[in-house]
Amino acid sequence: MFQRSLRVRLLLPVLALVLIAVIASTFVLATTEASRIRDDADASIGRQTTALQSLLAVTRSIMLDQVKSSMRLLRTESDRLGNPSAGPDVDVAGHQASDLQFGSTRQANHFELVDQVTQIAGGTATIFSRSGNDYVRIATNVKKDDGSRAVGTQLDPNGPVIANIRKDTNFYGVVDILGSPYVTGYEPIYNAGNSSVIGIWYVGYKTDLDSLDRVISQSSVLNSGFVALFDSKGKLRFHSKTGATQTPEAMDTIVKQNPRDWVISKQDVPGWGFTLIAAYPKSDVNGQIHRQSMWIAGFGLVICALLLGLQSALIWSRVLKPVQRLTAVADELSLGKWDNTIDEVNLKDEIGTLARAIARLSNSVRLAMERLSKR
Repeated sequence: MFQRSLRVRLLLPVLALVLIAVIASTFVLATTEASRIRDDADASIGRQTTALQSLLAVTRSIMLDQVKSSMRLLRTESDRLGNPSAGPDVDVAGHQASDLQFGSTRQANHFELVDQVTQIAGGTATIFSRSGNDYVRIATNVKKDDGSRAVGTQLDPNGPVIANIRKDTNFYGVVDILGSPYVTGYEPIYNAGNSSVIGIWYVGYKTDLDSLDRVISQSSVLNSGFVALFDSKGKLRFHSKTGATQTPEAMDTIVKQNPRDWVISKQDVPGWGFTLIAAYPKSDVNGQIHRQSMWIAGFGLVICALLLGLQSALIWSRVLKPVQRLTAVADELSLGKWDNTIDEVNLKDEIGTLARAIARLSNSVRLAMERLSKR
């Protein structure tokens, strides 16, 4: 009982200190790890969004050069036909619109001019005619979903282009045309007689964003995060396909509802009207912290067990075993056996002091008993 009790008393303070150290270390390391994980996630988002922004900027710059070159060609070919002027009302795909002429060449329902330009420069071209406050496509090779020419359709009255045209200024940039993003150029057509705006020249190229789609589809943020690109109308265009959150419906819901348990980064894409989204759930960070904490705590407990085992062995070999031996000597001494060899007298610590005291006591008892026996 003494041995076990003394060992427990000696080990309990060590156990308490080691457990406190393990708990404190786990807390500190978990806090540090949480900060590192968040920093890594933010850095990953920064790298990916910067790369995507650069890709979009380069794509827009290259395509705008094409647009401006194509616009020069369209205007040059229009000038060869003659000065622009407004014509009579005509039927365009079931809609009434004002005709527009270059010289004597009427443009409504005639596609030679726009097709000639795109045969040389590619892309799409359109002649808009002004009808009141609206601008109608009277000659175009922009196609609808069914493959037919989009004649008779109107320029979006709420879009970014119309504001520039009403100010008699050009517009160059990305717009949504019949549900698809185009890099475009729009320039007003002035009546040669009174300089009033009677129509619009348009050229544009449907954006080929396959490379962007490939890059975004391989993007990821932690385990369940995603990267997504929304157009100016809030439609999800491209998204990650590698994380746990892969469905467009789930991504759309997260972006629109902005839940508190998600970290969401939003960036406007200059010149495109797009919004670049990068998001990840806080549970991803908490999950990694929990796993790391379990590893840290487990490792600490193993170290704790090893330290306690080492401490227990040292206590046994350096304290309990010598004390047990001296206790046995004391018991034998009390029974009149004083011829015991006490090896512990050579120790240089408190156990050695106790052993030497018992040895002196044993010797004194032996001498006393010898004197008594001689009387």
